[in-house]
Amino acid sequence: MKYLNTFNKAILAVSVAQICQVGYAAEQNSENEIERIDVIGQASYRSTATKSTLSPINSPVSVSVLDQALLNQRQADSVTKALRYVSGVTTESRASITIFDQFNMRGFDTYQSFYDGLPLLTNNLWNLYPQVDAFATESIEVLKGPASSLYGLVPPGGLVNQVAKYPTGSEQAMVRATIGSHGMLELGADISGQLHQQLDYRLVLLGKKRDGQQVTTENERITIAPTVTLNLSEQTSLSLNAYYQNDPKMVPSTPLPAVGTLYSAPYGKLASDAYAGDKNWNHFEREVLMLGYKLNHQFESGWTFLQKFRFTDAHGEQRNLYNNGLADDQQTLTRSAYRTNENIEGFVLDNQLAGLINTGDVTHHLLFGFDYQDSESDVNYQDTLGTQTASIDLSNPNHDLLDITQLPIDFYSEAHDINIQQKGLYAQDEIKFSKLSVILNARFDKFNSQDKADNVYNGSEYGSNTKIDQDQFSGRIAAMYNFESGLRPYINYSESFEPASGVDSVTNETFKPTTAQQKELGLKYQSDDNSLTFSSAYFIITKQNVVVNTPDFALKTQTGEVESKGFEFELNTQITDDFILTTNYTHLDMEVTKDKLDPELVGKTPVWVAQEMASVWANYYFSNTLEGLMLGGGARYVGKSQLDKYNTDTVPSYTLLDAVMAYKLANHDVQITGSVSNLTDKRFVGACYDADNCWMGADRTFELGIQVGF
Repeated sequence: MKYLNTFNKAILAVSVAQICQVGYAAEQNSENEIERIDVIGQASYRSTATKSTLSPINSPVSVSVLDQALLNQRQADSVTKALRYVSGVTTESRASITIFDQFNMRGFDTYQSFYDGLPLLTNNLWNLYPQVDAFATESIEVLKGPASSLYGLVPPGGLVNQVAKYPTGSEQAMVRATIGSHGMLELGADISGQLHQQLDYRLVLLGKKRDGQQVTTENERITIAPTVTLNLSEQTSLSLNAYYQNDPKMVPSTPLPAVGTLYSAPYGKLASDAYAGDKNWNHFEREVLMLGYKLNHQFESGWTFLQKFRFTDAHGEQRNLYNNGLADDQQTLTRSAYRTNENIEGFVLDNQLAGLINTGDVTHHLLFGFDYQDSESDVNYQDTLGTQTASIDLSNPNHDLLDITQLPIDFYSEAHDINIQQKGLYAQDEIKFSKLSVILNARFDKFNSQDKADNVYNGSEYGSNTKIDQDQFSGRIAAMYNFESGLRPYINYSESFEPASGVDSVTNETFKPTTAQQKELGLKYQSDDNSLTFSSAYFIITKQNVVVNTPDFALKTQTGEVESKGFEFELNTQITDDFILTTNYTHLDMEVTKDKLDPELVGKTPVWVAQEMASVWANYYFSNTLEGLMLGGGARYVGKSQLDKYNTDTVPSYTLLDAVMAYKLANHDVQITGSVSNLTDKRFVGACYDADNCWMGADRTFELGIQVGF
């Protein structure tokens, strides 16, 4: 098999060259003592912010961590739910869509997620985006701002990393069952134990189904995630893991027009469950298998080596509709039907070598890394382009109009063969001098891709071959001072890049990577007893070499620029032994600063970007007669965003309320849980791309569950 042969060569190259990185120890014993690793369970964990054991509070970057306790408190059963109360992140743009996790971070959109520090493989062009269920996640870490100096190709807004569940080293078992609105049924189990003194295991199982918010849509999922950790010696551990997820039914992204969602139509406004799809056609299914390992070794010198590898084999098939605008009656929506059939196969590999060097009063925590990813994907796309595709009357919708045997789905087609390779060589130096910490990062990436396409339009054949061969250097420099009071001011400069394909029609030169630079000034605080923590940051991100077009798309050049400026604040405080409060606020000022081919866009705010966001969440734990009961709730505000790229109108702001409860039975490891999202069932529009493409926000959902531990 191609990837196994390539993998063997990669292992050999890494072993010979020793260009790797490994994180440090699970804990620090003193400032100048070499960190040691206890190679059990999660000993090989590394912080998303630095790929080292430097804690988030001591990292001179903006990072939010949602650990398992917090996820349980808020009963966040999805990644998007978990991130609702994180500053700088918007998750509600297309909240009723389930085929991908979409985040807007510091004004920049991303669909790329990471799982256990490795990217979830995708070609970033079509619709196949692997997801990891929140139930299989130990924690979620959000690194805000450019991160290419450690991770290579990532959008400038930041990245989301889901940390996997690993064996705990003890016998534990938990089973939970949940019912809820929209016909929800869920059953999950999380089992951990020892098969041998040196062999630990963990098994996560989940099955769930739920009707989609839009009428006639459904969601189904089966997840199986086993992990085995072999403690080969006191210095070495090897974790073998698999992740299988089958999503036979999911909700694709089918848009609605602004008339009927934002604006009143002749029939009024559409309900939150409105749908422009057809039950005979619209469908999305996905199957993902990931196999990997994590090898962790500590040398006698104190240096450590970590190698992470994951192979992915994924398939996705979509049948969907997009609209071609409203007829003159403002209620008949013309549509086109399309289908995508996608496969991706490939692997990602990250090698890390880390250690500590003392030079007098200065300590250097060094990190050297080499990562590599290689993938092949094929995509088959077919489209009626509106030919013989029935329109739908939104005033009296009929979702049983399409005869799929008669659809001319091959009126237009594309067949793509996409190959992607990315190699990254990186280094980091964490310098500690008294109360001052400085982090220096440098990374060099080489990105290659080829997209061979065969097209057919109404019987006429043609094709294309698009290649990208780009190199990019990315850096980061950051510093933090740790005062005795617990205050930690910091400053950082960081860079990111994204490959760009095509040829500049003005200069006739091949495009360069799109790059971004961030300047950030922040302040963190943590009290001695950890009862109060807060973080704040002011940042300016400038994205350059953006590909821009004339309004008719006849010309394109790479002279665009976008600037995002903002302020973020997060506060977590334990007011009493029983009362915990969390609040955050985000202000974002984003605009197009350069666009020679479409000057009307200059000064405009891109779509999907909310100018302001704020939230508050509180948990209260009862004692005495109601001991074991916890009540929690939150309010989240998302400010207005733009209707289209020319800012002709805005999508209104909205405020939503959420509530949770949990009751643990005395003397029993049994807990009853309940949660409600959008408590008042507020109808709102999540976002619009333009006047023809808008998406309704998530309506009210509730869940009631029981969790039993053994």
